[in-house]
Amino acid sequence: MEQLRNDKPIPWQRACHECDLLLTGGLAPTGQKLICPRCGCTLHRSANHSVYYTIALSMTGLLLFIPSASLPLLKFSLFSFGAENTLMNGVHSLFKAGYIWLASLVLFCSVLAPLGKFLLLLFICCGSVWGVLDRWVSIAVRWYQHIKEWGMLDVYMLGILVALIKLRDLGKMDVEPGLYCFGAMMLVANLSSLSFDQNAIWHRLARRRALREARA
Repeated sequence: MEQLRNDKPIPWQRACHECDLLLTGGLAPTGQKLICPRCGCTLHRSANHSVYYTIALSMTGLLLFIPSASLPLLKFSLFSFGAENTLMNGVHSLFKAGYIWLASLVLFCSVLAPLGKFLLLLFICCGSVWGVLDRWVSIAVRWYQHIKEWGMLDVYMLGILVALIKLRDLGKMDVEPGLYCFGAMMLVANLSSLSFDQNAIWHRLARRRALREARA
């Protein structure tokens, strides 16, 4: 591992996403950020221990996912009637009403995509430590790029808040523990996205591959 850190930088090239300036060695040192010399935009920000922060946040998100999906989010009561709503109740209700495509979309965006995102981040960060998983880690990073935009917890939370405001005049609305866990999971999901340094993962894989080729 020490040899991996002391090697020369990989001569990668990076195009600035603002002005398209082509730069060589586009990876910031740890704790610093790389700024485009022409337009001044930030190209890469290398945080200290980003891999370990992402592992901790991913595990926290997975733990919060269990109560978020199983505990009721809201309780609506009107006179003597009451109903508790969980994350899966809405999907089940849409499916029973015949909105199969909409139910599938809500299921994917609010349940499967966030769960897959946490699992992929945990696998990528843990797998990047061991060289035997380099191929699977590179595949997982590509899958993460596809799935990360579909985890729409923010949109689901916005829908809950709108329902909470609109329906409170019709009956009694109570916030249940599942909604607190869901809000915490949404916060952790955003923090894990911010802490994940994809460039550092690719750089680590490239360094290991260069070492293997040098030894061969």
